[in-house]
Amino acid sequence: MVFKNKEKKDKGSVFFYYKLSYRRKFIRTLWTFPVVVISLVVIYIFAGLNSNETLIISISFLIIFLIQLFYNYLKWKKYE
Repeated sequence: MVFKNKEKKDKGSVFFYYKLSYRRKFIRTLWTFPVVVISLVVIYIFAGLNSNETLIISISFLIIFLIQLFYNYLKWKKYE
């Protein structure tokens, strides 16, 4: 199997997340923060969950988001 162009993109438009550099992954992760907040509000309003379930889901999303953000930042600074 032959793979072409394994180089990560740091400029221009790229649809696939895995083709981005760590700097661009960090920036894209920051841009997804409003999506995370809006999705948590929609889950709270429309899912009919009680407050404990909503709190657990919200904390889980937030922890995963922060881990991804921190990881991409560290990798970006390491390879800079």
